[in-house]
Amino acid sequence: MKAIDVKNIEKSYQDGNKTIQALKTTNFSVDSGEFVAIIGPSGSGKSTLLSIIGGLQTPSNGQVYLKDQNFSTLSEKERTKMRFNEIGFILQSSNLIPFLKVKDQLRLVDKINKKTFQREHAQELLKKLGIDQLKDKYPAALSGGERQRVAIARALYHDPTLVLADEPTASLDSERAFEVVDILAEMSKKEDKAIIMVTHDTRLISKCDRIFKMEDGRLSQK
Repeated sequence: MKAIDVKNIEKSYQDGNKTIQALKTTNFSVDSGEFVAIIGPSGSGKSTLLSIIGGLQTPSNGQVYLKDQNFSTLSEKERTKMRFNEIGFILQSSNLIPFLKVKDQLRLVDKINKKTFQREHAQELLKKLGIDQLKDKYPAALSGGERQRVAIARALYHDPTLVLADEPTASLDSERAFEVVDILAEMSKKEDKAIIMVTHDTRLISKCDRIFKMEDGRLSQK
């Protein structure tokens, strides 16, 4: 089943009298349980594509379907709600709240969504990621790899349809980077999640089901 389906999207910006086409006509889809990588140089359009897929930007043309709903035509309020419910984000920096313990990083997701904290679900997820023993620690007491595992747990906690990982290993050493990618690959299958990872590091893509390259705003499958 397609988790995300991008149809003929484009993105253009105005720079004075000049039109900049950041993203040329793009068609792209990812199924549930599929782990996909997008590689390419800085400024090639990778982040633009990811932000459109994640509903942070709207395309100049085309449609984005998330669970068969046209995500790109929703109001800002509706898009924000759908982002919270259906998409998990993992960024280059773990972006953990420094004054919250690990377990409370997940509790915060429920507070934002005005839901009751799912304590057993949180503990099970932390255990799957091998960090349940860290639940009462603050981010400052964790290693870089541990912080990214917490970020992955937070991204998966609300059972999203789609996970978007934007350079999730850029701040890690090689060993921890491979560890994080192994976790993403495993979770995509075990949790039946569609995961899209943007990365500069081509060493990390061997675990991916498909690989795409972005160059000058144009996406192609390798």
